[in-house]
Amino acid sequence: MSSTTLPDKHVTRELVLLGESERRGDRNIVAESRVEIVVSSDEALERCLAALQASDERLAAQSDRKYDWQRTWIERDTRKSGGTVAFGVAWYDESFFEEKKDTYMKPDHLAMYTHIGADEGAVSVTHWRMVS
Repeated sequence: MSSTTLPDKHVTRELVLLGESERRGDRNIVAESRVEIVVSSDEALERCLAALQASDERLAAQSDRKYDWQRTWIERDTRKSGGTVAFGVAWYDESFFEEKKDTYMKPDHLAMYTHIGADEGAVSVTHWRMVS
C-alpha cells in the first residue's frame, strides 16, 4: 500500500487495507463512523490488523451488507512500539446504523480489544450522519 512520513519525521502513516472503496457499487452512505484503536506493542498492532482484515474479508463475501469497513491506516512513532489503527465504517442503512452504532461498547467487542492487547479506554469512535 502507501506510506507517508508526517511533519514529525519519527511518525509515519501507512495505508494497510482499502475496505469498501472498491466494492460500494451504487449504495449510498447514510452515516460514517471513525474508529481509532491505540495499542502499545507491535504484537498487538499485528493482532488488531489481522482481526480487521479477517472481518473485512467476511464483509466482502456478503452480498447484502448494511455496512463496510473503509480504509485502514496505521500511524506509528518509530521511537516506540505499537501505534494507532484508524479506520472508517460506511453505513448503508439508517435503521441498522441506529441499532448497531454502539456495538463497539458491548462485552464481546470489549473482550476482543483485550485479546488484541488494547488497553481500557484505547478505543474511540466518532459518528457522522449524512444530512440533506
